[in-house]
Amino acid sequence: QRASGVLLSHAGVSWGWIFADKGLERVPKALRMAGSRLLVLLLVIAAQVCSIGARPTVRNIKTHSEFTKFLKHHAEVTGLPVVIDYFSDGCGPCRMVAPHYKNMAEQFKDKAVFAKVDINFNRETASHQMISSMPTFQFYLFGKKRDQFSGADTNRIMSMTQQLVREAETKNVEVTFEALQAFYKEHAPDKAAEMDDKKLQDILTKAGKGGGLGHYQLVKALKKKYDGKAPKTRPRQVVAEGGKSEGKAGDAKPNAQAGKAKVENNKPNLHLATIEQMEAEIKKRKEEEEEKKAEAETDDDEPHFPIYLPENRTLIRGAEQVVIIGSGPAGLSAAVYAARAGLKPVVAAPAIGGQLQGKGVDVENYPGVNMSTGPNLVYEMQLQAAQFGAVFEQEMVTMLDISKRPFTVQTNDSTIQTHSVIIATGADSRWLGVPGEWEHRGGGVSSCATCDGFLYSDKHVVVVGGGDAAMEDALVLARTSTSVKVLHRRNSFRASKVLADRVLAHPKIEVVWDTTVELFEGKKVRVLPNGMAVELAEDGSVVEENYAKMRVKEIKERLDSAGISYTGVKEKDELVKVLKGAISEALSPAGDEGGGGPAEMEER
Repeated sequence: QRASGVLLSHAGVSWGWIFADKGLERVPKALRMAGSRLLVLLLVIAAQVCSIGARPTVRNIKTHSEFTKFLKHHAEVTGLPVVIDYFSDGCGPCRMVAPHYKNMAEQFKDKAVFAKVDINFNRETASHQMISSMPTFQFYLFGKKRDQFSGADTNRIMSMTQQLVREAETKNVEVTFEALQAFYKEHAPDKAAEMDDKKLQDILTKAGKGGGLGHYQLVKALKKKYDGKAPKTRPRQVVAEGGKSEGKAGDAKPNAQAGKAKVENNKPNLHLATIEQMEAEIKKRKEEEEEKKAEAETDDDEPHFPIYLPENRTLIRGAEQVVIIGSGPAGLSAAVYAARAGLKPVVAAPAIGGQLQGKGVDVENYPGVNMSTGPNLVYEMQLQAAQFGAVFEQEMVTMLDISKRPFTVQTNDSTIQTHSVIIATGADSRWLGVPGEWEHRGGGVSSCATCDGFLYSDKHVVVVGGGDAAMEDALVLARTSTSVKVLHRRNSFRASKVLADRVLAHPKIEVVWDTTVELFEGKKVRVLPNGMAVELAEDGSVVEENYAKMRVKEIKERLDSAGISYTGVKEKDELVKVLKGAISEALSPAGDEGGGGPAEMEER
């Protein structure tokens, strides 16, 4: 800010306003008034952008546009590996793996980027990526999907992240202008004499701005051509969110000249802009500000309750007074009573809140609770218990030894000695035990409508059972599915009359009485690294599709979901060729030039 006015410079474009001298006098009055209002907006935006903080531990991606820009940014600008968790708040395994996922994000800070996609909120991204079960994890490096799998396998997440971090550290390098120039002078003086600064800069620009995989491939090509000799490299300078790198990468002379020209062009020029140009600039800056806000958004996985830390505990005769195993309504009720009695209980259970946590319809049969969902009710119970002094060990209990006092409770991360134990582990899903059920879990067979129901939107689904759980699941699925069939082995429901009446009256639900399930059959499908799905035969080979029966719209949708371009292709035969080529390329092992080996592919 100067006495003569204000100059705002952003992304190589300057918008200035002269308050004194002759600059303002040359601007028409209407434009001056409009420009004043626009300038205020620009000042506010600039101030807000400057206040934005650093990248959150786990980025919450809320739109598909944000997802696309996020991958592009880390493919082209930072070169960091990207890990994405597709989850739902109603999914038990999703909530169980969340704290481990965040710990890994902190462990690999500045080495990899971790993000999450709520499939109930960002449905477009989940649909484009053909997510069929939760949690699902995807791994990207240099913009290419390198792995995808479903399930809360923390060891596999850690292993794949470590693998990509090592690869990124090897390939995410930069060749500076000076290093390339010195290399040619030393190892190819004749060629160096032919090259001016512009040609050298063109080589680096073609390899990629700021470094990355292109620079690694340039070094590899030069090493092959010049008998193992190659220019010196340095780790890529990771660009910060504000657009500035942590250190300069050795600017070339042409760049210095360009910078000088840029400074000269950064003169106040609002009097040269039209109203439309200024409005377009404001719109652009608002969009960029919103993106930066999303990037700097605080992570919402912070623990809301006191966590069990052995070093902070006051033991009675060398042990805790009481440990409660289970964090459903029973366990949390016990925690409230024990805490109010001054026993300072430890609640040992994963952060999934029991079966009530996955209840997708309103809780109507709990005294004093009116129009609340299962997760909300569990959250309030946890707050109440914490208020009176309960602490939470959010890990699965793996062993309980009551053969001697004090008792021993062992979790994945800790061993707790206690004088008393309250077991409130509740119930588990009741499976049918028929052939094919186990094989198709997570691939069409599920025990949680709230967790997986969205994955079968606009599809025909079946619910097996006649109790309250079956009625609730049928009502949840009826919100998003085309139709719901309820199969029950008797001629009347065991469920409460209120729920049964709702199911029987629902226009999208059909009941099939006196029916049992004998087996589950389904196709074996493999999800390729580009997101496409192909059917597999019993021997694991890919089943040839009947492309003749496919409609053009269906082919285009499959290509769009995988991000495959078919610009200018209109005929069905040509589109089929593009589709076949994309499948063939995804099935073939990725070469080293593509950034690594073949990705593991998810079967379902």
